[in-house]
Amino acid sequence: MAQWQEVQQLPPTHLERVHQLYTNAALPMTVRQSLADWIEDQDWQQAAEPFSSHARMLFHSLLTLLGEQLGSLGPGDEDFMLKHNLRKARIDLQAAFEEHPENFANLVANLLQEERCILRRAQAKGQVEAPPAPSTAPQSSQEREIQQRLAEFRTALQEAERAFRHMEDLQDTFDFSYKMYYLPGQDHSHDPQYAQHVQALQAKLQSLDRQRREVVAQIQQLLGRSETLRDFLQQELSAWRERQQRSCLGAPTDTCLLQLQGWFTALGEGLFQLLQLLRAVGELRQKVTYEQDPLQSELPLLEKRLQEQLTCLLQSAFVVEQQPCMPNTPKRPLVLRTANKFCTRARLLVRLHDRNHRMEANIHIDRDPPKTRGFRKFNILTSSSKTVLVGDSPREGLVCDFQYLTLKEQKGGGSGKGSRGSNEGPLAVTEELHLITFTLAYAYCGLELKLETSTLPFVIISNNNQLSSAWASVLWFNMLSPNPKDQQFFSTPPPAPWPRLAEVLSWQFQSIAERGLSREHLQMLAEKLFGSKPSPESALPWTKFSKDGAAGFSFWAWLDGILALLHDHLKQLWKDGLILGFVSRKQEKKLLKVKRSGTFLIRFSESMLGGVTCTWVEHPESGPPAFRAVVPYTAAELASLALPDIIRDYQLLAEENIPENPLLFLYPDTARDEAFGPYYSQRHEGILTKKKEYLNQRLIRVSSRQPLSPVCCGCATHMSRGATVGSPGQCPGVIGHCAPLPAVSSPPMAPRCSAVSWGERRVVTSPSSTEPRPSNNEGTRWEREGAMWRDDVTQRSVMSR
Repeated sequence: MAQWQEVQQLPPTHLERVHQLYTNAALPMTVRQSLADWIEDQDWQQAAEPFSSHARMLFHSLLTLLGEQLGSLGPGDEDFMLKHNLRKARIDLQAAFEEHPENFANLVANLLQEERCILRRAQAKGQVEAPPAPSTAPQSSQEREIQQRLAEFRTALQEAERAFRHMEDLQDTFDFSYKMYYLPGQDHSHDPQYAQHVQALQAKLQSLDRQRREVVAQIQQLLGRSETLRDFLQQELSAWRERQQRSCLGAPTDTCLLQLQGWFTALGEGLFQLLQLLRAVGELRQKVTYEQDPLQSELPLLEKRLQEQLTCLLQSAFVVEQQPCMPNTPKRPLVLRTANKFCTRARLLVRLHDRNHRMEANIHIDRDPPKTRGFRKFNILTSSSKTVLVGDSPREGLVCDFQYLTLKEQKGGGSGKGSRGSNEGPLAVTEELHLITFTLAYAYCGLELKLETSTLPFVIISNNNQLSSAWASVLWFNMLSPNPKDQQFFSTPPPAPWPRLAEVLSWQFQSIAERGLSREHLQMLAEKLFGSKPSPESALPWTKFSKDGAAGFSFWAWLDGILALLHDHLKQLWKDGLILGFVSRKQEKKLLKVKRSGTFLIRFSESMLGGVTCTWVEHPESGPPAFRAVVPYTAAELASLALPDIIRDYQLLAEENIPENPLLFLYPDTARDEAFGPYYSQRHEGILTKKKEYLNQRLIRVSSRQPLSPVCCGCATHMSRGATVGSPGQCPGVIGHCAPLPAVSSPPMAPRCSAVSWGERRVVTSPSSTEPRPSNNEGTRWEREGAMWRDDVTQRSVMSR
């Protein structure tokens, strides 16, 4: 909480002391109220040092802010008195402290100290709540080193300013004596005191020379300190860029820039103060110089070195705070679609600027495009320039925020819509990388620079079907590219080491569904990619990751389908650990065979995109355990019936037509209703005596199993949902062998209705015949020694009175 906010919440007794404090103070409370945040953010103790140039800069900044505050007030009567008070305060402050701004800095420092004393007294008496301790992470050794070096730099700068004031006094004394006593061209042989005056003058010149050399040495030392500090800040900035890159890929990491901005601004303030000091030293040199004057030879070198440091600091301080991103896909930045709006933002970490100079930022796309055949070119349709604004809070810094930008492709001759025509290049559209460059015209304290920074490479698509492939390219580039501006990366994309790829894949699940991948999940994926014995040295080629394989889709398409399913329908179940997820069939049997009958687990389908299925175990009276799994559910089915409700209402019709729910215990040993009870949809029970115009409807999942003659087929049967429930002893068809019978749309025969309680009837619905059929190693299956069974999974709408 800001100090002034705490002051305003004081009880009346202590608040009266605050009013007394400002009654006779030269700083009106109106100014304290209007510029509270800015006043508390400045180092008034440092500015209060004698002859400090920082005090003058702060004083003039305060006057400028007051002028802006006056300009922002409306013409209405409600602001009339405030405008009058602020205008009077500005005039009075300028008249009182223009000549000695360090007195004003001392005044503000004392007022802030008195406020803190009043707050401490109130907190000691328990009359005001102490502000909560900040929940910041402990500082690292690097951060402590930077803070210590910044403090040492400020102290050394203050010593250099004191040395400069002393040199200025010595020069004034020498200059006065020189003009008074040194009279060349006259006969002074009869003046016995003249020789003494010349000797004293020579001693003063030697003192001035020593002081000049000391000032030069201190400035050189300051430049050395600032170079070391800048190196530390560059390391921190590089670490932040890496964190931002990982954050774009979904990693949970901190990308806040406030601490870096504070460090960069502090060093920038110090360097600009040093620049003003050097200019003041140059003015002294113009007034007095002599043979072997150290300022004559050293000053130009020091100014050049300082300007180089300022240029390097400001250039590195101009960063892209928000990478290009579309509002509808915040979890997947760096993928833009033509004609869709997107936003991006840059920030200057050195929060210093000339308020009389209008700083304008511009953006350009692909300023230096790769010379590749077929490389697409785009135009930014909306305004590509913007004035850099200071945020509402002093901590927000100098920000140029570009929102609602759109891109349009430059069409070449002969190219049609959605195609690159004869200019088609070697790279796919989703492998083509583009850059946006920010430029900023910066001016402060007479220093004018043109700053530049660039976004990370991004992919431009023309329809949403390309989004998944484009995101795969973004992942691969940011995971492996050592050069953040390499637009030719996919000409020869390197393979991804499995440990690095595993980490990035886990980030995708953490970002989308708030739970990353476990070691067991990653082991299953490694075996899927590299075989039964993967090693940490295993590496995956780009083509195997992103290009379609034997299954008809790529590894990434399969994984992205699961991410979409989790995001849309299963996020909470995955987050709470109820979905085991990535389990191979071999592993699921190993896990379930030692569990009691009815134990089930939920895993993702390996043979279809975006599918989830349940597998359970049954232990017959004799023989090995049997494992059963239903045909995977996809987003189309989960949109109409949630997975917890499917599990709750799932029915299996046995041979004797007695319905049962085989899903009893969630692996490893949690009762079904205990695990999924919080996720069941609420049932609305009706009143039986009340006459209803319509019957209530509830969707459930039903499977039926029947014995098949071994003569029919030589393999286990895998049926798609919606197949006909045949009569006992009849083989209705096996996918890949016989044609399935048409779906039943009329109520089943009376013997089938024995599974339903009185007053209910079933309506069996069937999916479209165009639904993809499961492969022979997926879907509803029944495995048992000595017999073969088939499962019919149908969606049934149960209506009750």
